Amino acid sequence: MLDEYYITPIHIKEYIFCPSILYNKYVMKIVEPITEMMRDGKEGYERDRMGLKRRESILGDKRIKADKIIFSRWLKSEKYRIAGIVDCIYWINNKMNILEIKYSKAKKPYPDHIYQAAAYALMAEEEFKQPVYKIIIYYKYSKLWYERRFTNQLRRYVIKIVEDIRKILDGDEIPTPKLSRKCMSCWYSRICHPRY
Repeated sequence: MLDEYYITPIHIKEYIFCPSILYNKYVMKIVEPITEMMRDGKEGYERDRMGLKRRESILGDKRIKADKIIFSRWLKSEKYRIAGIVDCIYWINNKMNILEIKYSKAKKPYPDHIYQAAAYALMAEEEFKQPVYKIIIYYKYSKLWYERRFTNQLRRYVIKIVEDIRKILDGDEIPTPKLSRKCMSCWYSRICHPRY
């Protein structure tokens, strides 16, 4: 039973891609081997984490004049039992914004990235006792800057996602694998769909 553990934005990303990944990885303990693409993404993230000036330049490139900026902040929500390190929180006119930096050439935002950022927003609201105004996702390689208001509808949806994830991790629910186009790029498809 994983009830005492915190859900992370990585769990949310995996759930949005496919709930069966969570079950296979965390309940059945079947772990995908690390690929070169995973390694490159992690190395890019670590390089950026160490380069504060490079991260500040992202806001500078967008001509954002923030009143206050915090990078790589550990956040935790006791209420929803989620935790993780947000890339950036910044305030403009006392409005709090969440910025997630992704290492991709995306032409449009991926849903899992939106809900990851929304999870950070939930944590930041609890930590700073202030509502989040916007979530922003910046795709570094394609220079795509995506902004979205953190609405009550988005807030409720990410809370439901967290609740659904917890049911899977606690073993209360076993997701039914559904064959889709995503399966072609998923290592776990050999487990979910052995004849695929």
